[in-house]
Amino acid sequence: MLAFLQDPITRDGARDEAERELRKPIYRRDDEGIVERVIEEIMEALNDLIGNVVSVTPGGLPSLLLVVVALVLVAIALRLGLGPANLRDALTDRRRGGRALSPEEYRAEAERLAAGGDFKEAVRARFRAIIRELELRAVLDERPGRTAGEIAREGGAAVPAIGADLRTVAGTFDEIWYGRRPAAADDYATVRAADERIASSRLAVAAT
Repeated sequence: MLAFLQDPITRDGARDEAERELRKPIYRRDDEGIVERVIEEIMEALNDLIGNVVSVTPGGLPSLLLVVVALVLVAIALRLGLGPANLRDALTDRRRGGRALSPEEYRAEAERLAAGGDFKEAVRARFRAIIRELELRAVLDERPGRTAGEIAREGGAAVPAIGADLRTVAGTFDEIWYGRRPAAADDYATVRAADERIASSRLAVAAT
């Protein structure tokens, strides 16, 4: 560790250290599309910042401390904002205690929310209806804590015929809940239509 502190820190070296840290599986194991985009944006900004500082202070402890502080801040942001815990939380229904709602109950909830103009929550409730439908029809096992991306990947792998609809729903959900895009009536209509197609399909699980 002491030898590392004594080595001069170059711009390329600092960038490589930051990239190695951010590519660790803890930051990337869930919904890689979203996390990768965030990491790339952070890396670009971090690279520019490192370049500016290193051009003034080409090596030594100050540059190293800058990289360490930046990595700590990025790690905190990812864990609190886009890390695996929060990526899973949005689809976990903590309000219902131990009782699992039926797909029909989720759909009724979604319709009430949409009628009241709360399209963000309506999209989530309708996605929960899809998840519950897939669980009850043995496409997915009843395992809480999946992300939207995991639902799309696992459900699409089990029943390829519904893969496109699941990817559409997951993408819409992610854009609204993690991309912070305002939800609109069209978003809910897209998810509702996908749910209706999935519910009316045979859901024949592909042989493995």
